[in-house]
Amino acid sequence: MSNRLDQLRALLADEPRDTFLRYAIALELKRLERTDEALADLEALVRDEPKHIATYYQLATMLTDAGRTKEAIEACEAGALQCIVVGDRKTRAELLGLKESLEEEQA
Repeated sequence: MSNRLDQLRALLADEPRDTFLRYAIALELKRLERTDEALADLEALVRDEPKHIATYYQLATMLTDAGRTKEAIEACEAGALQCIVVGDRKTRAELLGLKESLEEEQA
């Protein structure tokens, strides 16, 4: 197991509601190519903390890599809506750009 992953999980044990730690763990799992676990963590984070905007982009790219393009497009759409709620224009543009490119690939 990754020493970094162990460290992040230890920190999360002390702060179980820390959104950034949950996100960091998912990214570390992705780096370790533990895709199913990373996806599950990102999906849980979107469900539990819908205003954590960065999660949507990572989730969409991982879903794309896993061949789950329709779900990736849905993640982009959900994230773009949350961007309106939190007022994040830059990330909204990035998510909509990713969505557009995914839709073009499907066509």
